[in-house]
Amino acid sequence: MLVLGLWMISKAKKYKSTTVELKADIDRQQSQINELQNVSAQKQTEINGIVEAYDSASKDLKASIHYAERIQRAVIPQTSEFKNLFPNSFIYFSPRDIVSGDFYTCASSPEYRIAIVADCTGHGVPGGFLSMLGMSALKDLLSKQKISKGFDPADILNSLRQFVLTSLAEESEDDAATVSDGMDISLCAFNNDFTQIRYATANHTIYLCRNGEIEKLKGNRMPIGRHPKQDVPFESFTFDLMKGDTVYLCSDGIQDQFGSDNDIKFTTKRLAAMLLEHSQEPLEQQKASIATIVDDWKKGRDQFDDQTLIGIRI
Repeated sequence: MLVLGLWMISKAKKYKSTTVELKADIDRQQSQINELQNVSAQKQTEINGIVEAYDSASKDLKASIHYAERIQRAVIPQTSEFKNLFPNSFIYFSPRDIVSGDFYTCASSPEYRIAIVADCTGHGVPGGFLSMLGMSALKDLLSKQKISKGFDPADILNSLRQFVLTSLAEESEDDAATVSDGMDISLCAFNNDFTQIRYATANHTIYLCRNGEIEKLKGNRMPIGRHPKQDVPFESFTFDLMKGDTVYLCSDGIQDQFGSDNDIKFTTKRLAAMLLEHSQEPLEQQKASIATIVDDWKKGRDQFDDQTLIGIRI
């Protein structure tokens, strides 16, 4: 009995010792957990501060971009202003982002009514800056050159190219990569009785629908900016118009839009077919039809580029 009692006492002491050690281990683990919770709470506070700072910066940036949009919209002619010069017209203007690298403008004189569509390199804020530069330069060039009999649209494009070449740096500061910023553009001068257009293009296509057929008007396939043909002068072309003709000026945003079930580009072929199919509709109906077709083509995809299309019926 004595041996059994001593054994039981020994066991009790070991159990008590083990219990004490276990409790101490639990206390240490709890302390570590509390420390980790404190660190986690501090990190969460830091994360919340970063998120709040990001949200604030994001709101400020969006506010600035929206203000830039207001400035750009103020410079681009209002629809009513454009229709004063071209009563039978529609404007489909759909920037990819808040501000646009595409722009359109118009001007007039006793002899001509001018319509311009341009597509600057890029989109969003960079494209928007370049578009403002282009609009400012065009306004200055058109004011300096008399828009009178003998007006030469190619002279405007040549001067605009020279302005772009001298305004934008040829090389970046950190490497020898050539800066290719610039713009594609169509400049159309309609005489005031709308019997003729005198135009020049830089890497743009002007479409004309007549009697159930569509034609691409001849133009120059080189941009306003640095290019292997940058020393080749632009040309002006003349085309006689007929009552019922519809002239279309556009950027490449629609034709380059990816869509359909096969994720392919819309292409110039589909663009021409779409314009021809809807060319006899009332102009605002044309605009609505085009918007629906382009939206259906995307099938929920993001818009690829800025999109501009202007239709003018003679």
